[in-house]
Amino acid sequence: MTKTLVVTGAAMSGPDVLLLRRRCALLAPLSLAMPIPAGANGVESASAQAWLHLPIAVSDASRRPFVAQMLKLIGQAARIEWQIQSVPWARLLLMAERGQALAFGVSRSASREQQFEFSQPVFDNHVWMVVRRDQALVYRGLADLGGRTLCVTRGISYGSAFEAAKQSSLFRVEQVDGDLAARTRMLMAGRCDVMLTSHRNPQPWGVEKVLRQESGFAAGIAVLPAPMQVDPVHFVAARGHQLAQALPRLNAAMRAQSEAIKALISSEL
Repeated sequence: MTKTLVVTGAAMSGPDVLLLRRRCALLAPLSLAMPIPAGANGVESASAQAWLHLPIAVSDASRRPFVAQMLKLIGQAARIEWQIQSVPWARLLLMAERGQALAFGVSRSASREQQFEFSQPVFDNHVWMVVRRDQALVYRGLADLGGRTLCVTRGISYGSAFEAAKQSSLFRVEQVDGDLAARTRMLMAGRCDVMLTSHRNPQPWGVEKVLRQESGFAAGIAVLPAPMQVDPVHFVAARGHQLAQALPRLNAAMRAQSEAIKALISSEL
């Protein structure tokens, strides 16, 4: 439900004025997102657009330098000043569903398409399987995970086939809060047999390098040769909410910054 801010003629104290300004910044920004007359090429001039101040939720388990730089690139092109909230994944989805913020890094699924509107893909996310080097695993499909315990980030969904296999008790899932290093330590401590981690890098050796740098484990971990799945990720907003009006603007910004985004995806941030 859209909140309405009612202002009376009563005198307000300094703190009341500050509170009013904060609320207006959150509730009214998209009133600025009215259509701008197109130029000769049919594209809005970036200089003609008013700056928006938009709340956005990002996962607290994501690679923060990379996400911060990605949002900066896209925000500059879209003339958006982000109000970034770093929260657990489950909270991110709930905030987006309630219309409290846009969310960054969300993949499509049948259930999410009923709740959210999606931007164009920002980049492809690869779901990698990580094991202890002395615990070999040949993976051809979900059946090869039978009888094993998997460490996964709380609130993350890996698709309908994965959920069905989990419900059938083909494997056991240990839901984990915390960053990549914390999950790697759980794997090395034997609390799970396989750790699932998402990363944009399409090469297993690149992901293994990141894991070794961030966890402190050098020779003890191995990333399986092929990802379990590849999912494009998007900006999302609650279906029908006014925040969804910003998605076309983000799409245009991503097209404008496509080369810079490609370079960032290939970087080590």
